[in-house]
Amino acid sequence: MHINKKSITVVVLCYTLWGLHPIYWNLLIGVNTIFILCCRIIFSLIFTIILLLISGRMGVLRDILKDKALMRYLIPAAVLISFNWGFYIWAINAGHVLDCSLGYYISPLMAFLLGVIVFREKYSNLQLAAVVLAAAGLLISVVTFGSFPYISLSLALSFAIYGLLKKKAHTDPVASIATETLVMSPFMLVVALFFLSDSIRALNVPDILLLAGGGIVTALPLILYASSINNISMVIVGFFQYISPSLLLVYGIFRGETLSVPQLISFVFIGLGLIVFSVALIRTAKMNKELEKI
Repeated sequence: MHINKKSITVVVLCYTLWGLHPIYWNLLIGVNTIFILCCRIIFSLIFTIILLLISGRMGVLRDILKDKALMRYLIPAAVLISFNWGFYIWAINAGHVLDCSLGYYISPLMAFLLGVIVFREKYSNLQLAAVVLAAAGLLISVVTFGSFPYISLSLALSFAIYGLLKKKAHTDPVASIATETLVMSPFMLVVALFFLSDSIRALNVPDILLLAGGGIVTALPLILYASSINNISMVIVGFFQYISPSLLLVYGIFRGETLSVPQLISFVFIGLGLIVFSVALIRTAKMNKELEKI
């Protein structure tokens, strides 16, 4: 397992920013969710294009767009992250912050499974036990209370697969985000102009500024994520992903949401799984350190 201190710092910052996202999107609670998604994608494209122009790397974007092998990963990645963004905004503004938190607690374990299945990353019995604990919590919740966590699983699965595709693509972080948003922007423009014209007319100055700023808020953590995932094991990425849902959990409780019994069971089992998972990672890191001394 490769330990890269700089990449770890970047991924911690990334997940902290993601954990604070609900505060930002709640400021737009009166705006149509699909319209927010359209603006989020379009302004993310503008922001990343500006970064590429400033750094003189527009040629990287052109090269990616011409590379069929890369686009095979980035086009489905664009669709998945667009779904994830839109579904997340809807869930947050509809009062499902705790469901989002649960989803992003599950996501690290899904990232672990994908790392093992797709990249053949090595794993320990403790890591496998962590996944089993999380799965048990979800299964008990579904069977006992008939409550299927569709919000949580949709967010977890879409983002975990997105991470897999990004790791497969292994390309420039800013240019890859520009590519993904460029792929989706024409569709978003059509939807906004022809189907959501009422939302455009209802905008005020603060809304416009927040929607424009949403491009930076959206793209910056993704750029950090893409830059870190290229240089770090998916198992380690999955471990640090708990930062975001922990912040979401605190925010959801602060807003007055209450944990249902199914949610509580899921949180407890997934929490136990993450503790076991953390112990396994610490053991692995210590073993690697000892091997380096030999």
